Amino acid sequence: MSLLRWVPHRGHLPELPALPGTPVVLLHGLLGSPGNFELTARALIAAGIPVIAPEYGLRGTVPVERSLTELVDALSPHLSSPLDMVGHSLGGLLGLRLARQFPGSVRTLVGVGAAFRGLPAPRNPVVRRGIGTVMGRGALDLLTPEPWAAEVPAGTRVVSIISDADRIVPRESSDLGEVVEVRGVRHEYLPSLAREISAALAWTP
Repeated sequence: MSLLRWVPHRGHLPELPALPGTPVVLLHGLLGSPGNFELTARALIAAGIPVIAPEYGLRGTVPVERSLTELVDALSPHLSSPLDMVGHSLGGLLGLRLARQFPGSVRTLVGVGAAFRGLPAPRNPVVRRGIGTVMGRGALDLLTPEPWAAEVPAGTRVVSIISDADRIVPRESSDLGEVVEVRGVRHEYLPSLAREISAALAWTP
């Protein structure tokens, strides 16, 4: 059980109106919540784009497979037609997993500080166990690299937004597909980059 699960949420998700068009699914990261995307969600809604923002995995602290199962259940009504996804940190990895599990369902995946290839594991086993205690099993799962994660799934366009001030997810994990570099934005604030995220989503297949 994560000791940080009770840390207050950052941001407040606005009301998500039913709008026509291809939905954008916002996937929060470890210890995150849909509210982390508040500014981005407001910008997308103002542009007339439908938004889906599920909460899952007790803020991502449970095993990654459980978070993935909860996401599949939450998104099952939508996976039969193309979606766009924006994934922060752990959410980027989950979006990549969904794109592979449901070919053709994810049109564009935008990773913001995305842990596409997991996180480097601490050499000290005591520190590693402490990560699981403090941050939950989801954090431990991220320390195991995904052998297939270097590949962009067929039929999915991947855009990676990477910051030089991200001290949580290293570039070698989040660098996948097309890369957009930003400066001075800390990891926890990457979901608020509404302009960059909207630009990454604004394309014509």
